[in-house]
Amino acid sequence: MNILILHGIGGHAGVHWQEWLKKELEKKNHTVYMPDLPESNHPKRFDWLHEVKEIAKSIPHSKLIIIGHSLGVVTALDFIEQSDKKIHGLVSVSGFSEDYGAELNSYFMKEKDIQFSEVNKHVSKVHVLIGDNDPYVPQETLTSLADLLGVHPEIIKDGGHLNIDSGFSTFPQLLV
Repeated sequence: MNILILHGIGGHAGVHWQEWLKKELEKKNHTVYMPDLPESNHPKRFDWLHEVKEIAKSIPHSKLIIIGHSLGVVTALDFIEQSDKKIHGLVSVSGFSEDYGAELNSYFMKEKDIQFSEVNKHVSKVHVLIGDNDPYVPQETLTSLADLLGVHPEIIKDGGHLNIDSGFSTFPQLLV
């Protein structure tokens, strides 16, 4: 299987559980792509999507699982929506699909809403993980994404934003 791991705002490849997950998946003979998305502190939606499209050109979509964290999930959703092929899976970790605060206004500004009818047509399996006490993303925003994807979220007690600040240097639930 090919696994694409996408970090969130202010992140980069290898932060918190992502580097651990990459090593664990490679031990299981998966091919793992973990790009540094451009300008992670001031992300631009088109630039992040372009980066993912470039990486995915050479990957058979039927054997692709995307694992996104936070804002990386929005990029994954954009990619899946625009794909002309079905991908194997999406794992959303503290993901959301709508603008909920000033810090992200420039990322969402003048951009179209994600068409979930298209996303749901282009992904075979979806798993959503959220903390029950995320300090950054409102709970209703997190659960709304799961609803739009037609799944029940796995809620992790005291999970916070499911990042290093919340104690997640490893994340065994993500092993495929």
